[in-house]
Amino acid sequence: MKKPTEMDCRLQKEELDFWEGQKRCGDEMDLKLARDLPDDTPDFILKMMGDFEDEAARFCFSGAHGRVLDAGCGNGNLLLRALINDINSRTKAEDPALRIIGMDFSGNMLGRAALRAADEDRAGFLQGSVTSLPFQDQCFERVVSSGVLTCLPNTEAAARALQEFYRVLKPEGILVVDFFSRISHYTLIRKHLFREPTNPPEYVSPAEFQRALEEAGFAVLACRGFDFKPCQGYLFLSRWRPIIDPCYFQERLSRFLERKVLPGRKWLNLRGYRIYVKCIKK
Repeated sequence: MKKPTEMDCRLQKEELDFWEGQKRCGDEMDLKLARDLPDDTPDFILKMMGDFEDEAARFCFSGAHGRVLDAGCGNGNLLLRALINDINSRTKAEDPALRIIGMDFSGNMLGRAALRAADEDRAGFLQGSVTSLPFQDQCFERVVSSGVLTCLPNTEAAARALQEFYRVLKPEGILVVDFFSRISHYTLIRKHLFREPTNPPEYVSPAEFQRALEEAGFAVLACRGFDFKPCQGYLFLSRWRPIIDPCYFQERLSRFLERKVLPGRKWLNLRGYRIYVKCIKK
């Protein structure tokens, strides 16, 4: 495995410094902080983002039992939604009760998550890195890692993270991870019209991501696609949105597709911009 370069280390430090430097606080800031949204984000967008996190949490944690690792939990948004919404129903009477361990490389974000979950005895927290997990082999029934692989500095780091997820999972344990699709229309517009870089590991194709999972020892079970906006969304058009899209047509269209059209259609899910994948340790 290739050693991290000086550039890789700098990128990791910049990512860490960003999250360590976040000072916004208060209940109304939890979602804005987790999604890195501006303070003046409209209520409609906040509700849409909240709905997304509810659905992502349901896909990531539904049916989970025993010890579950949220690797890169940030300020605990998905973890807390999983517990509060009680989507951890045990599939068998003998299944052990759910306990989620939240882990993040940022002490600042981890502290926020621990504070928000202070009254929740099913959650614990530990600082660490996804490329070198501070856990013994085969100690988790499930690993969830949302918005993490896309932030790693290179594909080698992403491969190490997948290997670590495999190591700490029990036989036939479940892994849920996500990626940004390099071949979605949304990404292609950003690449060719706005000249934005779309390099791995932040952007990969569904086929490339499945191949990386298989090489790490996983078999794909299901996927869930999000964000089917025709073009740039709120965060990129906020200056001109009142003129171009005053009724949030793009966001409404995307939510309609996600809720009414995509369920049960795997190939359509794979056309999304952000895709969650559930797989099993072989």
